[in-house]
Formats: sequence, C-alpha cells, structure tokens
Amino acid sequence: MTDRPRLDERAVAGRLELLEEMLNELETTSGPTAELALDAVATLAEVYGEALARVMDRAAAYPGFGSAAAGDVLLAHLFALHGVPTGQPPESDPGTAFIPLDTLARRPATSRAAP
Repeated sequence: MTDRPRLDERAVAGRLELLEEMLNELETTSGPTAELALDAVATLAEVYGEALARVMDRAAAYPGFGSAAAGDVLLAHLFALHGVPTGQPPESDPGTAFIPLDTLARRPATSRAAP
C-alpha cells in the first residue's frame, strides 16, 4: 500500500465544493443515468455513515477519542451529516463549515434490492 499525501483543510474544502457542484449538476439532469448516479452517491454516503458509526462504537473503549475526533472540523461535520453521536455536546459554532449538512442528506438512498 502506497502512502498518499494527505489532504489539508483547504484541499478538502476544494474537493467538497467540486462535489457540491457535481451533485447540483446531476440534480438538474434528467434521465435514468442521472438518477442512478444520485442513488449511487446517496447509497455510498449511507454506507460510509454506517462505517463512521461503527468506528465510534469501537472508539468508545478509548477515553478521549470521541472528543478528539469531534474536534476535527471535517469529522465533526461528517458526524453531524450522518447523525453519528460522538459523546460531545453539539457546538453552537462548528467553525468553518466544509459541508452544508443537506449536501448528501438531501437525497435519501433508495431501497434498491440488495443481492
């Protein structure tokens, strides 16, 4: 496994702005391919939200991990987006918002039949 360079906050913000633009474009595009793409994004977000919840379940055994994770702006917004409890009170001002909380939550994953 190769070590990839990590994204700093500015790079993450840029990627999320691009994602928002692409989602907006998909939402204004009609047809089955656009619908499928939006469903795929929503389903992926749902699965990743479950992954975050499982990480936090396991992290409960490590005092301080939840507050450390919730102190990261990107993680705090992902936890809020997916409704993952961190054991920390919600911040009244979470700082620079990377993700509008409705970006991925605005489209629920469809109930396509799983194999």
